Amino acid sequence: MPITAIASTGAAGTAGVADRLGAVIDDTRDAYALAPRMAHVATCVLVAAAPFELTRPFLQLPHQSISSLEAIMAASMLAWMGALLWSRQWPVWRTPVTAPWLWLIAAMAISAAVAPVSKFNAFHMTGRFVAALLICLLAVNGTTTAARLRRTLTIALAAGTVVAVLAILESLRVPAVIEGLKAFRPDVFVVGAQLRAGGTLQYPTIASMYLEIVFACGLGLLLADIEDRKRSSLLVGAALLLIAEGVILTFTRAGLVAIVASVAVVAWWRMRQPNSRIATRALLALGGLVVLLFGGSRPAENMWLRLTTEGQTGWYRSEIRAPADLTLTAGELRGIPVHITNTGRISWDSTASPPFYLSYHWLDADGGRVVSYDGARTAFDHPIEPAASVDLTATVRAPNLPGRYRLAWDVVQEGQLWFSTEVGSVNSYSNAVISEATAKNAPHASGVPVTTALPKHTDRPGRPVLWKAALRLFAAHPFLGVGPDNYRLLYGPAAGLKDADTRVHSNNMYIEVLVGAGLLGALPFVWLLWRLAAATARAVRIPTSDRWSPAVLGVGAAVIAIALHGAVDCFTGFTPTYVTIALTLGLVVAGAARAEAANADTGSHAHRV
Repeated sequence: MPITAIASTGAAGTAGVADRLGAVIDDTRDAYALAPRMAHVATCVLVAAAPFELTRPFLQLPHQSISSLEAIMAASMLAWMGALLWSRQWPVWRTPVTAPWLWLIAAMAISAAVAPVSKFNAFHMTGRFVAALLICLLAVNGTTTAARLRRTLTIALAAGTVVAVLAILESLRVPAVIEGLKAFRPDVFVVGAQLRAGGTLQYPTIASMYLEIVFACGLGLLLADIEDRKRSSLLVGAALLLIAEGVILTFTRAGLVAIVASVAVVAWWRMRQPNSRIATRALLALGGLVVLLFGGSRPAENMWLRLTTEGQTGWYRSEIRAPADLTLTAGELRGIPVHITNTGRISWDSTASPPFYLSYHWLDADGGRVVSYDGARTAFDHPIEPAASVDLTATVRAPNLPGRYRLAWDVVQEGQLWFSTEVGSVNSYSNAVISEATAKNAPHASGVPVTTALPKHTDRPGRPVLWKAALRLFAAHPFLGVGPDNYRLLYGPAAGLKDADTRVHSNNMYIEVLVGAGLLGALPFVWLLWRLAAATARAVRIPTSDRWSPAVLGVGAAVIAIALHGAVDCFTGFTPTYVTIALTLGLVVAGAARAEAANADTGSHAHRV
C-alpha cells in the first residue's frame, strides 16, 4: 500500500489506523524507497547524537540559542523533508498517537497564550512537544524493517555504552575525563560524600533516564542475538552491564527501579513463550549481575541513605556543647574542651575521603558577619556514628585583632560542605573576648577586621514540598494551567520558599503537564498515554517467529521504564531526553504497526487454508 494512500484516507479508529500503518511497515518496496531510507538515516543520526549535546550554543539568536543537538535535529528533519519532496510522497503521519498529540499541542498553545508569567517560555516548551511529535513520526517512517529496528537499537546501545564508560571514569575522578566533560556540563554533582556521575548529560538524573531507555532497548538486542545464536550476544551483555553500572553511579533511585523492572518485564514475557529457556536464563543471569554491581558500587551506608531519604536533608547535623564565654589573647592557639553529638544520619570519619573535622567560624560581636570563616581543623580519634557523642579538645586560633567576637562551632566535610549551611542545622556559639597580646612575637594587630555576610542555607525542596506547591498552583489555575514549563518559575511562593531555584521542576512528568496546561491539556495527555499503552501492548505481542519480536520487546520495556521514572522526575525540558523519548515512542508505534501487519498475514493465511 503506497504511503500517499495512507495520507489520503480518513481516520477510522485506532485499529484502522494501525492496519494501514502496518501495511506500509510490511511493504518491502516502500521500505527501501528514498524517503523511508532517509528517515531511517536521520533516525540513526539522532540516536547517535542525542546524549552528546554541547554546553556551548551552536547558534545564538535574539532571545534564543540553538544547541548542537537542536541543529542536528533541524538538519535531519530538512534532509527527510527534502527526500519526501524529491520522491513526491507524503509521510506516514496518521498513527495511533498523532491525534491526541496534536490536541495536546493545541491545548498547550492556548495555555501559553494566557499564561500568567513568561508566555515566551511557555511557547518554547510547546515547541518542544511539536519537535517531539516530528521526531516520533520520523522514527515511524524510517523503521520499516526488522533490520532497521535492530540497527537503530545497536547504535543506541553503542552511544549509551560510551556515556556509561565516561560516567564510570568520572566516578573514578580521572582528571582528563572530568575536564573533558565540561564541554557537556559545567560541573560535577555530589550527594553527601558521593559523586553522582552524569557522563555527557547535563545532570545525573538526566543521564539515568537516558541510560535506562538504552538498557531496556539493549535487552531486545540481547534476546535477538541469543535466539540467532550469535557470539555478539556476549558483547551486548557486556555493554548492558556497563550501562547498568552507569545508572548505578548516577545515584538515581528511580533508575535502579527502572532497570530491574525492565529485566523483570522482558524475562517474564519471554518465559511465557515457547523455547525460551536459554533466553530466560541469560536475562536472569544479567539481572543477578546487575544486583551484584549495585551491592559493590557504593559504600553501604551512603547507598542506604540515598534509597531511604529524600535528598540529603537530615544527613549532616550535630549538637555541640562548648564554654559559653572565652577569653583569649590575639593570635593565641588554644585547646577548648567540647562535647559533640552526631544528630544526623551519616557517620563522621576523619580518615575517610573526604574527611570530617570539627571546626569553627569567627563572627563579629553581633554574629551577623564573618571575620574568619575557615577555622582550624580538629580530627576525630575514631568514627562518630549517628547518635554517638564524644568529648574532645578543639584547636582554636584567636583573631589577631583584639575585641569582642562570637565563635560559631561547626563540622566540615572537607571540600564538600559545612553542616551550618544545611537546612535545619542548629548552631552553637561561644562569646569571646580577645585581648591585646604581650609577647614579643605576638601577631601585630592593626586596622579593622574584614567581614563578609554569612552563607545562606542550602534550600533543597523535596518532592512532597514540590508536589504540594503543584497542587496549590493547579487549584489557582485549574482549567488552563500556568503555562507549559512555568511551574519552575512560580513554585517558590506556593512552596513558601524565598529564593527558589528556577531550574527545579515538579519532579513528576504527569504533574508537570497538569499544572502547566491545566485540565485542557490533561485530557489529551491521558488520551495520548492510553494510545501509547495500547500500542506497546500490541507491539510486544508480535509472534516470536517474527524477526521484529525480540527487539520490539526491548522497546516496550523502555516505554515502561519511561512511564515509571516519569512518576518521580520530569524530562520534557531537556533536549537529550525528550529526543530519546520521542524516538522510543516512534519505535514502539512502528512495532505496533508491524504486529497488526503480522496478525493480518496470519489471518489471511488461515482464511486461505
